[in-house]
Formats: sequence, C-alpha cells, structure tokens
Amino acid sequence: MKTLIIATIAVATFAGAAQAASGASNLEYLQAARCRGLALSEGLGKLDTASVDAFLRAEGGPRELGVKTSAANKIAAATKEGDKADGAKKEKLLAERQSQCGAWLK
Repeated sequence: MKTLIIATIAVATFAGAAQAASGASNLEYLQAARCRGLALSEGLGKLDTASVDAFLRAEGGPRELGVKTSAANKIAAATKEGDKADGAKKEKLLAERQSQCGAWLK
C-alpha cells in the first residue's frame, strides 16, 4: 500500500513539474496557433512557419486535449479568415500578423 501511495505521489509530482516547465500559458499557445494560421493563409501571402511550428511542438506536449483541439481549430479558422479577407479586413489581419505574431514568425 505504501508503494502505491509513493508511486502515485511521484507521478502527480512529475505531471505537475511537466506543466510548470512549460514556459507558455494556454492563451499564449492559442495565440501562436492563430498566428500559424495567418502565416499559412495564401490570401495574406504565405510565410515560413518553422519557428512557430517548433514552438507549438515544444509547448504542445503537456497541453490538455481540449487546448490542442482548440489550437487546431484556431489554425484552420485563421487560415480561412485570411484567405477570404479583402480590403480593410485584409489590412487588419496583416497588421495583426506583423505585430502580434512577430515573436513566433521570424
């Protein structure tokens, strides 16, 4: 019984440490996913996504399934939004991609 309790505590500690080791919050992770979608948009002009892909891979491991699913949805929605955008909407998305996504799209 003691072995089971010790093993359970060790696993819980390891899981907590893995989440704490993650440098980005779920919000930052989801923002990076949106940026990846904007970078993939042909309507906005595709950009290299290597750095944001590396970030999402590195930060995706300890994420809950719901967060990962939301990230995939954000990528698809942002790509679609960028592909359909024109005029002022396109300019707004390009400005967002340049300012808010600059850290992930180098």
